[in-house]
Amino acid sequence: MNLRTTVAVLGVAVLAAGCSTPTDGTPTTSAPSTQNLPYGGAPKVENPLPDDVLSGDPCQALTPQQLTDQLGSAVPGKPDNSAVRACDWTSPDTHGFIGLSFFDKNNDGLSNVYVNVRPQMKRFEPLPPIQGFPAVAYSTQPGPNSQTCDVNVGVTDRLSFAVEVTPGSTKFGKIDPCPLAADVADNVLTTLKQKAGR
Repeated sequence: MNLRTTVAVLGVAVLAAGCSTPTDGTPTTSAPSTQNLPYGGAPKVENPLPDDVLSGDPCQALTPQQLTDQLGSAVPGKPDNSAVRACDWTSPDTHGFIGLSFFDKNNDGLSNVYVNVRPQMKRFEPLPPIQGFPAVAYSTQPGPNSQTCDVNVGVTDRLSFAVEVTPGSTKFGKIDPCPLAADVADNVLTTLKQKAGR
C-alpha cells in the first residue's frame, strides 16, 4: 500500500472504529466511534485547536515561502478531493512532492491512525510533540532510507491532518523523509494556529 492510499484508509477506517461489523469485516455504519478518545495507544491532545480549524482549503495551509523552503519553488497546489480534502504540491524541477490531507469529519484523529494504519506500516514512530501537538511518522518501507513518509498530527482527539513527503531527485533515497514531513507539519500547524488566533 502506498502512503497516498493511507489517506483513503484513514478517511473510511472510522467506519470500523466503533460500529457493528459482520464476520467478513465490512463495516455496516458510518457513525463516529462511541469509544472514549483517545484509544488504541494514541496520545491525548492536551490543548486542542477549535473544531473548525481544518475547515479551510488545505492548499492555503502552506505559504509561498514555506513551499520555496521545502520544494525549492512556490509551486501552486493541486486540490485532491478523492477521499478527503487534500492538496498536492510537486516541484517541476526536482519532482519533490508534498501532500496534505485534512481529516475533519470526526474520524477519531490519531486513535484511528494507531488502530487502523499502524498494523499496515513497516515503520511507525511516535514523534516528539510538534508545537505541542502529538504526532506520529509512518511509512510502508522500513528504516530511514524509505522513499516517502507520512506524519499525522492530532489537532483534537477526534481531528487530525497528514503530511506526505517524497524528497526531490537530488535527495531521493539518500535522506530520511520523515524529518522533512515533520518540518512541513510544523509549517501547517503555524498556519492553523494563526487561523485559530493563537
